[in-house]
Amino acid sequence: MKIAIIHNLPPGGQKRALFEQAKRLAKRHELDLFTLSSTNESFLPLKPFIKKHVRVTYNPPPHFPKSVFSIYYDLPIAYKLLAEKINDRDYDAAYVNPCYFTQAPYILRYLKTPSLYYCPEPKREFYESIPHISNRLTYIATYPFRLPIKSIDKTNTRCATRILTNSQYSQKRINKIYGVSSQINYLGVDSNIFKPIRASYSSSDPDSIGGVEKSISDSSRQARTINLALTVGELSLHKGHDFIIKSIAQIPQKERPGLLIIGHGGTEDNYLRQLAKSTGVNMDIKHNVTDEELVSWYSKAKVFLYAPLNEPFGMVLLEALSSGLPIVAVNEGGIPEIVNSDKLGLLVERNEKKFAQAIQKILLRLSFRSRRHVGRGISHDYIQKNWSWEKSVKELEKHLIEIAK
Repeated sequence: MKIAIIHNLPPGGQKRALFEQAKRLAKRHELDLFTLSSTNESFLPLKPFIKKHVRVTYNPPPHFPKSVFSIYYDLPIAYKLLAEKINDRDYDAAYVNPCYFTQAPYILRYLKTPSLYYCPEPKREFYESIPHISNRLTYIATYPFRLPIKSIDKTNTRCATRILTNSQYSQKRINKIYGVSSQINYLGVDSNIFKPIRASYSSSDPDSIGGVEKSISDSSRQARTINLALTVGELSLHKGHDFIIKSIAQIPQKERPGLLIIGHGGTEDNYLRQLAKSTGVNMDIKHNVTDEELVSWYSKAKVFLYAPLNEPFGMVLLEALSSGLPIVAVNEGGIPEIVNSDKLGLLVERNEKKFAQAIQKILLRLSFRSRRHVGRGISHDYIQKNWSWEKSVKELEKHLIEIAK
């Protein structure tokens, strides 16, 4: 088939998913990419998998109020031009991904080609209370001007030929909010990249990570992890990093792990650092790490912590499990659809004391058994059997074929 791919995604899990999907679709189909000129294609670029890349000029103004008004006047014009370029060519299907500005992109209104829209979640700021610290006043002041985006997103979504989403949790919300029917296409992880490996340390590694002393002699560094908890996600409060910090602070100092946050985007870096300092939690934040670095940190940590607010899916959970890390996470959103056994980790309610106790329980297990026995092999096997990209993309391909003209 000839497939037009459309996206305006920021760096993050959704773009990683599209990258993995395009990599596999390109083996059997011809792919062309359609984006705005301002679309970020530096993070996991799709260039290796596409025949053509068609761009339409759209440069969003940097400052309010023009930045918002441009979404209502200039952005739909740009997407209409993109749609015309697709409609004029003989594409079998258009695979549409979210737009950073509106969630469901305007292009869905103008496409004549059958469209498959992957909607990971509704535009949450209009349906939930999203916490803010650093730019709270700006967020509140500009909210009334952004409110029309709620209606735009709904209208655009309803124009799609078919809608896919990432979990049962998301499906229920999408069907209720938009009044449409959606189908589930679970995402995956590359278990050849994210896999259990022996933690190793080079001479260039710092002596401490987030203030946590490694206490590992050069002769014994090869096979040991450090007392480190890891979490991955955007540096925004809806990702729950502050909850994790407060939870770790409840663990006695002698047992307390250090915390490493690997993130990108968001505005809460300073707030999180100050919170960790005031609560006595040894923490570090690393931005925009490479896949190789990410795999390395998964191998060095003892436990993966995850506490976002009603996260619809959580691709990083798949990465952590595939890497053999035990999980401690909140029992919310789509998380229970992934961590569905005590052999994989512990799910608890959003309570700092209970979350801290779950961390201690996992660390206690690790102190009595080898890390491999606790779950490295079990979780990796679980991922290979249930969460492969090959399985996910096969389902995606089925939907594309069904809607194709």
